[in-house]
Amino acid sequence: MTPHLAEKTSMLQYIETDERYYSAYEAYQPDLGAITRISIARPTAHVVIPSRMTCSDCLRNLPRMARIADYLPGWTWEVYDHDTNSDRNAKLDVTSVPTFIVYDEEGGRELGRIVENPVSGWLEADLLQLVTRNR
Repeated sequence: MTPHLAEKTSMLQYIETDERYYSAYEAYQPDLGAITRISIARPTAHVVIPSRMTCSDCLRNLPRMARIADYLPGWTWEVYDHDTNSDRNAKLDVTSVPTFIVYDEEGGRELGRIVENPVSGWLEADLLQLVTRNR
């Protein structure tokens, strides 16, 4: 089932629309030590995520990031459907999904991106690197 996504959808709303996503979210055990360091380095941030329900990288990484989001209460998250938002994709220079675009605040300065899969192999490690190099 592919949900109809508004322009802005929360991470949890997105995950809850598909049983496979929600099961992966429930099963993921994040690195709490890394998340604590992320929270200390950047207590607040805003993340925009273009996604596609049928994408295998999205299925792997969106549930994991949603679980990480549970431990970053000062951060805000929004997911949008890549396939129905070509203007927004162009404006944000998005060519691959998922792309996790991290900003210092909503509408603020871009701190960096994680495109498709984390370079380190772990979303927490890539996020930590991203927020510590952009203080």
